[in-house]
Amino acid sequence: MNILILEDEALNAARLVRILQDIDPSHTIAGPLESIDSAIDYFGQGHEPDLILADIRLTDGLSFEALKHAPQSTPIIFVTAYEEYAVRAFRYNSIDYLLKPIDRDELAAAIDRVEEQRQSNVAASTTDVSLRALIDRLSNIDGLKEGFSPLRYRERFLLPWRDGYMAIRVADVNHIELTEGIVRLRLNNGTSATVGLTMDELEQQLDPDRFFRANRQFIVNIDSVQYLANYFARKLLVHLKGYPDTSIIVSKDKAQRLKAWIDR
Repeated sequence: MNILILEDEALNAARLVRILQDIDPSHTIAGPLESIDSAIDYFGQGHEPDLILADIRLTDGLSFEALKHAPQSTPIIFVTAYEEYAVRAFRYNSIDYLLKPIDRDELAAAIDRVEEQRQSNVAASTTDVSLRALIDRLSNIDGLKEGFSPLRYRERFLLPWRDGYMAIRVADVNHIELTEGIVRLRLNNGTSATVGLTMDELEQQLDPDRFFRANRQFIVNIDSVQYLANYFARKLLVHLKGYPDTSIIVSKDKAQRLKAWIDR
């Protein structure tokens, strides 16, 4: 079986390779790939692995962004230290969601399911067996035992205001800014509101088709982008509608993903 590993930590990657070789020395292993960009390049070259072992957090973001470019029929086993992404992983062609440190027998069992599906030529995402197995595994993860609800992204914020609360639509958010440890929603009407969430939490709660994490300090709404300007060292500057004094620097590692996010 041809297996691609997405993992940015060398020790974890080496351990995965050892376990895979112990399970079956005939496995052909690609990677490990440490970043979203390298994974996108890999898929862009037409590679179609039989299986992907993917950590959630890579050097330049979450592996979900890379997996959007993977062949839809390729099954994925998530191997991660983070429980909180399990429901989001469910949207992908997931066979299993294994928490680190990885247990050899659990990984072997998940690979067996992949092999069974390959032999029956049935895509993992469309089989009741794999779906039931994934639900069973996720239901045993702490914090998810109460069951599942359909994945929904945030549509509104309810924030304290005067003697009560104020509702702000996500669609009215121009961009989100972190300054001096305070997260502020910058609205299209020029006002702002403080929100008691971290940037990482907001990144998970907002629709990635509408919002882009430009850097540690900014999340931008796609409808607020006025234009992109080239910056030195292959970086980009994002200029926003209604905020002429705000220029957001995007690293060269994220620049291509930003352009692809807008140009679709």
